[in-house]
Amino acid sequence: MKVGDRRVGTTVAGRFQIESLIGEGQMARVYVAQQISMKRQVAIKIMHADLLRHKAAPTRFRREVEAVTRLRSPHSIVFYDFGETDDHSLFIAMELLRGEPLRVRLERDRSLDPQMTLSIVRQICGCLREAHNAGVMHRDLKPENIFLCPPEPGSKGPFVKVLDFGLAKLSEPAFGEQMPAITSPSVTVGTPAYLAPENAITGRRSDARSDLYSLGVMVFEMLTGERPFDEKNPHAMMVAHTRAPIPQPSKRKQGLPPGTDGFMQVAMAKDPEERFQNAEAFANALASALGERRSAS
Repeated sequence: MKVGDRRVGTTVAGRFQIESLIGEGQMARVYVAQQISMKRQVAIKIMHADLLRHKAAPTRFRREVEAVTRLRSPHSIVFYDFGETDDHSLFIAMELLRGEPLRVRLERDRSLDPQMTLSIVRQICGCLREAHNAGVMHRDLKPENIFLCPPEPGSKGPFVKVLDFGLAKLSEPAFGEQMPAITSPSVTVGTPAYLAPENAITGRRSDARSDLYSLGVMVFEMLTGERPFDEKNPHAMMVAHTRAPIPQPSKRKQGLPPGTDGFMQVAMAKDPEERFQNAEAFANALASALGERRSAS
């Protein structure tokens, strides 16, 4: 937490009393705030003021609101409010989550057991299934954007929330008109370590199967404690995703279920036509590969 943050103790839009800073990224800071009228704590994400002069940043911020407010899955974060601060920064007020990002869990435990991995992936797929059917692609799935909340009553594993739809792509079928592009065709969108081959090559068209590739990379990391590719710079990482053979998880960690290698060959196929074609198929195939047969939740 930054000491002396100027917003702590102030009121945003007359509705939210800022209590403390809990996180910061390239686009925004996130605070704990009291929603005065509802007498409840919320998380409030406030865009950095210096980004207002860049057209793409406010557009991306609004795009996140448009994407998430159309989703009803319990595994999508809930937004309460959106508006401007007194100094014209944009803000989003959302549910305050308790728990930790998947990235923190992996840094502590390195890898997860197959059943924990399956539980987390099923819930991510529940969110993606609804999002993709609504024409919303996340485009930046990675452990930092998966949040693990305490288990619900009767459940052993964490309750999962999918965060940060700020790079979401909203497709024409879901909204009745083509949404304007945030980035030009020459700009690569996403995080290189989790980037689908078609996203690594500028100008290629991506779709829901690109999200599933990123999820496949996450499954590899959850099961083995390692990313499939470990290149030292973003360009080399993108080249690996487009050209390097898909590694076998069994070569990285002993004792994995025998179906794991075959699953990864499909989940991370270079050609989207050779991958799992939707989130439900992805979750069901992972369940089978890990020795369990159930439909996605």
